[in-house]
Amino acid sequence: MKDKLIEKLNNGDICAFEKLMREYSGYVFAVVRNHSKDILTYEDMEELTADTFAALWQSRESISPDKPLMPFLAVTARNKTLNRLRSVRLTVPLEEAAGVPALHDLSDREQEAVTEILDAVSELPDTSREVFFRYYLYGEPLDRISKELGLSPSNIRTRLCRSRDKIKKQLLERGYINE
Repeated sequence: MKDKLIEKLNNGDICAFEKLMREYSGYVFAVVRNHSKDILTYEDMEELTADTFAALWQSRESISPDKPLMPFLAVTARNKTLNRLRSVRLTVPLEEAAGVPALHDLSDREQEAVTEILDAVSELPDTSREVFFRYYLYGEPLDRISKELGLSPSNIRTRLCRSRDKIKKQLLERGYINE
């Protein structure tokens, strides 16, 4: 059965688009909220809901009136939310996210060591850096990181081991730790 509202949307009918927004906005918001893991603000979730409908409008000509709309909206909302989470997770200052004292509360030597660690972490490849932050900073379990990044658990463990080795090597070379 063809959905007449989708057919109108395919033809650029703004009224059909507004009806679809009213009908599905609660659903899209729920998808965003469920994937946001209590990290995003209410305003962020509203923005991602709006972004999902903007994607619907941009893709309107390719939406099939013979298929349900909810899967398209769910996948779009989920992907936009996960992309936002990735960007938020990698831009949170380390000391804020970890709950450690602010840099100005540390001795000069400690500040230098923290700076060296942050420099070493920032030099990691993007995926390794994300794995490192998610595991050590956010305390996410390996199986969740593995599932969300599409990497095997052994790949995650290898990346963590190599990241620790690189950071340790840099700290040894600079004299911040002794072996």
